[in-house]
Amino acid sequence: MKIRKIKRINNLGTFNNFQWQDNCQEFGQYNFFYGWNYSGKTTLSRIFRCLQLKKLDKNLEGVEFILETDNGDVTQRDISEDYPIRVFNEDFVEDNFHWNDENAKIDPVLILGEKAKELEDKVKELSKQKEEKEKLLEETKKEKVRKEQDLDNSLTNKASEIREILKITNPREFDKNKLKEKIDEIKDSYKNYILSDNEKEKRSKLYESKKQEKIILQFPTLKLSRFISEVKSILSQKVTPQRIIEKLRDNPKLSNWVKEGIDLHRNEKICHFCGNQLPQDLFDRLNKHFSQEFDKLMEQIEKEEKEIQSHIEEIKDAKLPDRARLFEDLQLKFENKLNSLNSIKNDYIQTLNKLKKELDKKREKPFDSLQMPKLDDNTQNLENILKEIQQIIDEHNSKVDSFETEKQEAKEKLINHYAAEFIEEKNYFNIGEEIDNFSNKINTLQREVNNLNNEIDKINNQIKAEVIGARRMNKYLKQFFNDDKLRIETTDDGKYKLYRDDKIAKNLSTGEKNIITLIYFFTKLEETGFDFNNAVIFIDDPVSSLDSNHIFKVYGFISEKLKSCGQLFITTHNFDFFNLLKDLNRYELGNQGKFYLVKKVKNQSDEVSCIENLPKVLLKYKSEYNYLFSILKTFNELNNKQDFELLYLLPNILRRYFEAYLFMKYPDGKKFKDKAEKFLEDTNINNKQSALKLMDEYSHEENPEHSLKFPDIQEVENAVKFILEIINKKDKEHYEALCNSL
Repeated sequence: MKIRKIKRINNLGTFNNFQWQDNCQEFGQYNFFYGWNYSGKTTLSRIFRCLQLKKLDKNLEGVEFILETDNGDVTQRDISEDYPIRVFNEDFVEDNFHWNDENAKIDPVLILGEKAKELEDKVKELSKQKEEKEKLLEETKKEKVRKEQDLDNSLTNKASEIREILKITNPREFDKNKLKEKIDEIKDSYKNYILSDNEKEKRSKLYESKKQEKIILQFPTLKLSRFISEVKSILSQKVTPQRIIEKLRDNPKLSNWVKEGIDLHRNEKICHFCGNQLPQDLFDRLNKHFSQEFDKLMEQIEKEEKEIQSHIEEIKDAKLPDRARLFEDLQLKFENKLNSLNSIKNDYIQTLNKLKKELDKKREKPFDSLQMPKLDDNTQNLENILKEIQQIIDEHNSKVDSFETEKQEAKEKLINHYAAEFIEEKNYFNIGEEIDNFSNKINTLQREVNNLNNEIDKINNQIKAEVIGARRMNKYLKQFFNDDKLRIETTDDGKYKLYRDDKIAKNLSTGEKNIITLIYFFTKLEETGFDFNNAVIFIDDPVSSLDSNHIFKVYGFISEKLKSCGQLFITTHNFDFFNLLKDLNRYELGNQGKFYLVKKVKNQSDEVSCIENLPKVLLKYKSEYNYLFSILKTFNELNNKQDFELLYLLPNILRRYFEAYLFMKYPDGKKFKDKAEKFLEDTNINNKQSALKLMDEYSHEENPEHSLKFPDIQEVENAVKFILEIINKKDKEHYEALCNSL
């Protein structure tokens, strides 16, 4: 039987007074329907299910329909006849699956085409093979355990040896498990971790060494350059007396002697040296020779000499750290720098002494300007060597600061070294490979034993037809979920129960439930006695709540399983799946498929469903986006908008279109409202708020309670016009491309 058209439907949900349109194409072998939720797709499937069950559902009383077939018309009065029809819809799921009852059972799929045979000889042969495999399996397990124990003992002993070498008192700090972790860590390049004898000794000394104290270098401030400048200034000075006494000028010793005598003979009249009376003008003449300027110069010379001598003592007394206080690797370098320092320091002191001699000369010749001889100022050399010494001390202090870290690093390198030695001495990885080979052999033998068990079980179960059906369902379940976690098992009374990981399946997701019911439906199509090649198959929305991966698998099943049926009907609201059906038609069905749109329209005061040929824009493009635009554009250009058949859906259509546009415009993952505010930020605020309110409150998905209401037509018209004009203004090239696509 082939159904050509649905001539009439009455009193069936939103299909009320439905008439097949003259311009609507007749059904073919493959028929695909697209429609939004609540458009009437499931209602259509219920007509076909009535023919399958040979009765009207209690909720369909009063329904009238006429199906035109190649064998004449079929009506609600003809449902007692036998029709080769199978329908998958929510009624099928409800009748066969009671998801909330974990004790519920599923009727078996009866596939009797494979005759069950009791192959006792085969079972005996397989049982003998199984016994031999199990014996070999036990021997292999014992050999593996022996190898593992030997290696385990070696690891324990080596870990103990390393603890003893490194004086680790807590066994938990480094045991066999820690050694195994270390081996795994260095295994790819373990030879690089083996230390040379010198490096090993160096690391051991560092690890065993005690923490040193920090050192502070204390050295006087260098003043040689200043003294040279000051002495040069003193030497250049020249005392100018009121009256020079030639003998005193020419004889510095006599001058000094007389100068001291002046102080001794203050307020005296008799000379303490000769006993004669002192001349009355003697002190007047001497004071004119020894002026205040002369006294000031002498004081300056004396002060400078004392400062220089004090600095000499300061330099001589300066103590530098003992080399023994430094880390051993710095001591030799430090000692070399000290030797250099002492040499430079001696030169420095020698220059200071020369300055003192120059001051002595000046004392003897206060009335002459003297030239400073050329002296070596090695202040910079001394500063440089002190800096180098400070660098060594800084290095020492830095090592003090990082001592624990370096000590830990030394410990780690030593552990790596001993672990690498163990790998080499024990040929560790070869032993590991042997153990792995035993493991692989055990796994292989276990699989072989399991396979033999399974094969034996299969032969024993082949006499049960329901087992064949369960096996086929489990095969399909594995195809969908890529594992054996979900599976069907037969019960003692020949029915099915669903298990997950050896337990009754609970808390299944909506997607899992949909897939299981689909698999059950597909498997029942293969039941013995059902004329699949001449059957009418109706599948309503098979991909509800499925992700894209499972949607594609459903498409694969349909492509594989349903191409050869007598007549196929598939409905969907999922546009991605609908695109796959278009691909199926193009690449697998030779473009024999027929495409239809199921939609709900406003008819006077009622909302009714209708069927029409799929609009070209939906057939042409793999996106609902163009179709939504075409509806909005058509409405916007109408003069009489009151009679627009999709008027009551326009808020939702506008919301769907604008949401899709903003998704492409701003693919940043933000919410619709945020994107809309951003796109409309510089537009008229009243128009913006009105349009957003309409899309928010009267979109069925966003606010279902408003689906029973309808906004003012003028409000809808303004919102549609506003959104289209803004897109045209801000994205003209895109808008024109959409217009050209219609």
